[in-house]
Amino acid sequence: MKNRFAVRPLIAVVASSTLLLAGSTLLDGAPAKAERRAGAKAAVTLAQPTPASEAIVQDLIVLDAAARSALASELERWVTRHPHELVEVIADLAEKQPLPLPPTYLLSIAWAETRGKILAVSPAGAAGLAQATPSAYLSEGYDGKLYVTTDYLMGTRAFIMKKPLGDALSISAPLLKSNTAATRKRAKALTARAIELRGEGIDELEALRPVANETFFRRIAEGEAHNLATLQELERLIDRGAPAAAVKSYRARVQRDYTYLRNMQRDRWDRYARDLARQRDVLLERKFGQKPSTVILTRPYEAGEYLGVALDARFSPTKMAEFLASHLGTKQAQAREIGVDDDGLAAWTAALYNGGAVNIKRMQAGLIGTLIETQKYMRAVPERQQRLERSIG
Repeated sequence: MKNRFAVRPLIAVVASSTLLLAGSTLLDGAPAKAERRAGAKAAVTLAQPTPASEAIVQDLIVLDAAARSALASELERWVTRHPHELVEVIADLAEKQPLPLPPTYLLSIAWAETRGKILAVSPAGAAGLAQATPSAYLSEGYDGKLYVTTDYLMGTRAFIMKKPLGDALSISAPLLKSNTAATRKRAKALTARAIELRGEGIDELEALRPVANETFFRRIAEGEAHNLATLQELERLIDRGAPAAAVKSYRARVQRDYTYLRNMQRDRWDRYARDLARQRDVLLERKFGQKPSTVILTRPYEAGEYLGVALDARFSPTKMAEFLASHLGTKQAQAREIGVDDDGLAAWTAALYNGGAVNIKRMQAGLIGTLIETQKYMRAVPERQQRLERSIG
C-alpha cells in the first residue's frame, strides 16, 4: 500500500479478549447449507487461548483517492454493484475509527455477503451491506429501528434449539451400523461434548430480549430442558449397550422433534424475509416515486440511509459498515478463544462470520464433519483480500 494511504496511530485499551459489547455470542445469517455430521474434522492449527489484552496500538487508515479508485476498479472486475460507493463507505470508516482487520478484509467480507447489493434480504432475514440479523445487530450493542416479527423470533429460536437434537441424531446413527465397543466409546465421548455445547447460541437468543416477550424465553427454557433430557437419555442408552431396537425408537422420536423445528425455522424465516422485503419496497416506492427495483439498482446508498431510519437500521450503509467492523472484532476474538493461531486467524474469523460459533465449535468437536459453504468462505475471503491489497500496491 506504499504511497497510497497513511496511518494515524491510536491507543486503544481492550479489557477482554472477547470484545463482546453486549455480553453475547452472535448469530450469523443463514446457517451453512451443507452439514455432514459426525465425520472427519477440518484441519486447523490451534494455539493457547489469548489472555486479556492490555493497551495496544491501533491505526486509523487514510486511503487516498488513488487507492480508493484502484480498490473500486478491482471490485468492478468481480461484478460488484456500485463498487465506488462500497469502497467509500468502508474507507471513510477506516479514517474515523480503528478497525480490527484491514479495510481490504472488510471489503472482502462485504463482497462475499452481497456483491454490492446492499439492500438485499437473505432467506434467513439478514439484511444490508453486512447481512446482519437482528440478533447479531443487537448483540453488538447497537440501537436504532429494527423490523422484528414473531416469524423471525420463532425461526431463530428453532434454529438454535434444533442443534442439540441434530447432535443426538448424528451420534446415534453409527450405532445402528456398527454397535461395537469402539463405536459406543466414541458415541459416549461425542455425547459428552454435545452436552457441553448444548447451550451454544442461547446468548444469541438472549440478545433479542429488547424485542421479544416472556413467552419467547419461557419456550427457550423448555427447549433447553428437553434437549438436555434427550442427550442424557442417549448417554443411558449407550451405557446399556445401545440395543438396536431401543436406538431405532430413540432416533424416531428425536427425528420427529428435529424435523418439526427445522421446518419451523425454514417456514418462519422465509415468511419474515418476504415480509421485510415487501416493507422495504413499499417505503421505497412511496419515498422515491419509482419502482423499488429501479431505486435498488440506481440509488441504493441514498435509499439505504432513508430505510435505515424509516424501517430498519440494517439497511443503512454507514451503520452496517460500523456493525461489520464490530462484528469482525467479535469473531476474531472468538477465533482466538478457540485456540486459532495468528496464521489461521483471517480464515477462521471469516468462518465464524459465516458459520457462527454455534456451528464452528461443533465442527471442531467432531459433531459436524464439514461445513462446505463455510469452508469455501474461509478460504475465499483472505484470498480476495490479498487481491485487493495487490491492486493498491
